[in-house]
Amino acid sequence: MRSRSVCFGPQNLFSRKVSEVVGKRPEEIEGDRGWNTAWPFRLPIKVNTAGYERINKPVEVDLDFAQLRKTLGRNVAFSPASIRLVETDNRGTALDEQVAFQFDPIAGDNPGEGILTFMLNGITPANATRHFYLYFGSPTGDYSSPAVRPQVSLTDNVIDEEQESFKVVTQNATYFYHKRGAGFSSMVDIDGQDWLGYHPGGGSAGEYRGIPNMGHPEGYCHPGMTVSRSQIIGAGPLKVSILSRSNDGKMACRWDIFPHYARLTVLKMRTPYWFLYEGTPGGNPGGRLDEEHGYCVRSTGAQTPLAQKWEGAIPAPEWLYFGAGNTKRVIYLVHHEADDAIDSYWPMENNMTVFGFGRLGLAKFMDQVPAHFTIGFAEDGDFAAAARVIESAYRELIVTVRTPEQASSEYF
Repeated sequence: MRSRSVCFGPQNLFSRKVSEVVGKRPEEIEGDRGWNTAWPFRLPIKVNTAGYERINKPVEVDLDFAQLRKTLGRNVAFSPASIRLVETDNRGTALDEQVAFQFDPIAGDNPGEGILTFMLNGITPANATRHFYLYFGSPTGDYSSPAVRPQVSLTDNVIDEEQESFKVVTQNATYFYHKRGAGFSSMVDIDGQDWLGYHPGGGSAGEYRGIPNMGHPEGYCHPGMTVSRSQIIGAGPLKVSILSRSNDGKMACRWDIFPHYARLTVLKMRTPYWFLYEGTPGGNPGGRLDEEHGYCVRSTGAQTPLAQKWEGAIPAPEWLYFGAGNTKRVIYLVHHEADDAIDSYWPMENNMTVFGFGRLGLAKFMDQVPAHFTIGFAEDGDFAAAARVIESAYRELIVTVRTPEQASSEYF
């Protein structure tokens, strides 16, 4: 279980090329000191885009600072408040001394173990590599905590559609997550349109809706249900993490909500199961399907109107998106681990989509655990444009953490 996040932005650590000051004493460095003595240790991190263009892409790195310090031969306490992150070019020249990040410690005996999250801001080309230095020190240092502009914000104990909920506001969506239902009741775009539209009662016009609606008849991960409990295990400026468990002990899942999408990790699930999108693309007035102009597009490029049902396994890569006639925006859904399980879609009573990864009728077909799914909005339903956003969101990066370094003993 992870505790709340520690998040800071760095102060000015550099005034010149990093490679010119590594390991040098102050008197050996002309001008400014370069490597500030308050941060005697640093960790080189390289991030490669792995063949896909990345758009404001979060990076996650598992770290154990206690082990890093042992590697350096300095088995002393670690201070989470000391963490600073700097981006450089491939020669070590500082490009951004204010890289925003958060560090989510893992609860336990080792306070230095956790997940570092930071952003590849802007557009990073396919097969490009970006370079970072993570600086850290001991509790004896004097560390301030500059503010970081939140890209994700959490409000707890919100009552949404008669259930206590988490409200998470991001750069392109507002999510409402039912604590006991362990599912999203609303996914509202920046124009205020709700692409889910859950309400108590009303069948397909309300109570059937939500994401991911994974268990029938168990009621797992479905807004409005009361068979689970949920808690925040990490909350910072770049990511909010929610852990949900069913009361019967047969389901456990974690949602990580980032500035532009949300990712589900299925940790435990009574099998077989499915993953559903039951809602209204475009959030049309009255909460009904736009069967005339709405559409569904699969990763193959095949497009069908919302009025048309279909079934069959989506080939790898296993993703699709839904749109409506009132907006260029679309909602996309990804199953990371492609399989041969049957997927299907049909419109229910002109009220909502019934799309399922691993579903045909009331039959469930998925059994892999752990499993991962990503949902989000893309601002353009053009296939090429939407595919860029989707591939950027869910494809894994290549992250290389190199051997930690330290300034010479005389330097600090």
